[in-house]
Amino acid sequence: MRRISKSKIFLLCLLSFIIGVGAVSFIAVDFMYVYALLLLDAVVLIVFWSNRKYKIIALCALFFILGIGRMILSQPNLEDSSHIAHYNGQSVVVEGVVIQEPDVRLDHQKLTLSVRSIAQPPPDPLLNTGGGIKGKLLVKTNLYPEYEYGDLVRVSCAIEKPEQIEDFAYDKYLARYDIYSVCWRGSIQKIDTGKANPIMRGILAVKTYFMDTINKIISEPHAAFLAGLLVGARRGIPEYLLEAFNRTGTTHIIAISGSNITIIAAVIIGFLQFLGVNKRRAFWWITGGIVIFVIMTGASASVVRAGIMGIFVLLAKQLGRASRATNALVFTAFVMLLVNPKILVFDAGFQLSFLATVGLVYINPIFQNYTKRLPELFGVKEALVTTLSAMITTTPLILYQFGRLSLVAPLANILILPAIPLTMAIGFVAGSAGMLWTSLGQILVWPAWLLLEYMIRMAEALSSLKFASLDLGGFHWVMMIAVYMALWWGVWRMSKPKTQSPNVKTNPKSKVQMF
Repeated sequence: MRRISKSKIFLLCLLSFIIGVGAVSFIAVDFMYVYALLLLDAVVLIVFWSNRKYKIIALCALFFILGIGRMILSQPNLEDSSHIAHYNGQSVVVEGVVIQEPDVRLDHQKLTLSVRSIAQPPPDPLLNTGGGIKGKLLVKTNLYPEYEYGDLVRVSCAIEKPEQIEDFAYDKYLARYDIYSVCWRGSIQKIDTGKANPIMRGILAVKTYFMDTINKIISEPHAAFLAGLLVGARRGIPEYLLEAFNRTGTTHIIAISGSNITIIAAVIIGFLQFLGVNKRRAFWWITGGIVIFVIMTGASASVVRAGIMGIFVLLAKQLGRASRATNALVFTAFVMLLVNPKILVFDAGFQLSFLATVGLVYINPIFQNYTKRLPELFGVKEALVTTLSAMITTTPLILYQFGRLSLVAPLANILILPAIPLTMAIGFVAGSAGMLWTSLGQILVWPAWLLLEYMIRMAEALSSLKFASLDLGGFHWVMMIAVYMALWWGVWRMSKPKTQSPNVKTNPKSKVQMF
């Protein structure tokens, strides 16, 4: 057996953990078997410790078992009477704290509560569990009155178990947030305020004030579009504009996801380098910008994951070699799954973020090599290469998840993405100035209005084309895997160094390795 380096052993172990998490996401496994497998693997490790081949196999098996165990531990005991899900199907009175920023839509809002107590109506002291209850409850209510992060509320309703909605596994979607109970119809009463993390409450207050300022200094729909770019808020964006973004494959510019941040971060760093900013300084500037962006959007778990993926792309550009980037990428995924293993299978945002990053790490260098003679044109080439790299690796999953293919997406992204960095910079400066003096913000935001108008017109024009988007219907997962296998083979072939004559020396640093 050819000697395997420590870095490859490390990579194999992490991949084994991820496979273990994925396997138990589909197959129910009793924790008793995990104990048995761990004991058996420990014996194998001790007996064959001196045999390198069997030791590596046993180490990979250990991480595979640990992945299974981590996924099992993430599943709560829903039969426990101290968990809110135990009362699904019953009419109850629940007291809880709003622990996330309210999800405000056009005609309703959704609140995520951390439950403190539960009773049957009318409240019966004998049934009230006091502080012994745990779990989260998703509550749908009217737009008004408004609620805020940290509000203590009392909800009277019949709580239910989340169900799958047609082809959308809504129950699995909520499970990734540890939500196993929902309330669609009921009465809600605010009891108190300021019951959650004061730091997060302050961050969200600044965010709200910033969004209110944006609405004061610029008109709609530009205000809602700018808020979407800066803090990921989609409230107020007209349906026709959202549909235009969908048909042109540019929805990612107003969605807080790792794929969005990775693409925009890569475009901005390329633009900065075009302006003469060296790679190291550009890395720290954009990393700082991502951190500020995460804080401004409320620093929810999904946004933090997206920010980590965005920073990873910048780090991959710093590392240079794909072999190092592979270990860093898999380690990043490993850490995220340690925190929340449910995102591997049930979070499309995590999957798209990971695949977009894979495209930027492996396919981007190939495109860069083939386009190195093309002019930069103020970052347009970087936007094209970056977008295509991410699109190639995310399109099969998008077809499987949504069944829609945008034929104009490459052109739309080429025309729109280069305007994003300048729009965000001007919008952030104008919004910050407007928080101090509204008139100054209104003056500074005019260039951003022009850029926003340009992007809106481009999206509308391209989406109006009959062939802009195709609804493909069902795209089977077997076909998706086949496409990814073909893609992997193609990248592997194109990444192999060309055969040279014995007299020609090869610079080892110029090789792009898959592992």
